[in-house]
Amino acid sequence: MEKEKRKEREFNLRRAEILIQAEKIFSAKGFYNTTVAEIANASGFAIGTLYQFFKSKEKLYTAVLTEKLGMMYTGIQKAVEEEPDLLKKIEVLVTSQFRFVENNTEFCNIFIRGDYLSLSGGSMELRARMIKDYTVYASFVEGVMRKGIRAGVLKKMDPRLMADALMGIIN
Repeated sequence: MEKEKRKEREFNLRRAEILIQAEKIFSAKGFYNTTVAEIANASGFAIGTLYQFFKSKEKLYTAVLTEKLGMMYTGIQKAVEEEPDLLKKIEVLVTSQFRFVENNTEFCNIFIRGDYLSLSGGSMELRARMIKDYTVYASFVEGVMRKGIRAGVLKKMDPRLMADALMGIIN
């Protein structure tokens, strides 16, 4: 049992190192100008070992995007939920997202570059996942707005429109 836990920890540490190095290289060179060999070399693994973690460069790229976006959404939601004051929740939502951007410039470079928009095979799957995750996050923001309206601290308006407007301003 302990051996399995150790192997799982080692697997997760290696995978995390690959993701860190891939993020750096994708940020600097873009998806199309990055090779799996560069990522493997930067991670300290053989190319074949890298393929044990990710079946393709596209799957690795997808993992970098979706996992980092997931970290952002989860971190923001956690920070907002910990704040008891409704108006402060909105402030925390905004500042948390800006803080994420400040602390993750390489990821933001990848996202802004937009290579994911022109990927072939898995691009539809990636876009669908990103849209789904964004929709869940937008519903969370809408819920914050709805609570603010119910408590009387926000003007009575369509909470979805308010959430979309806030997220648009932040973006």
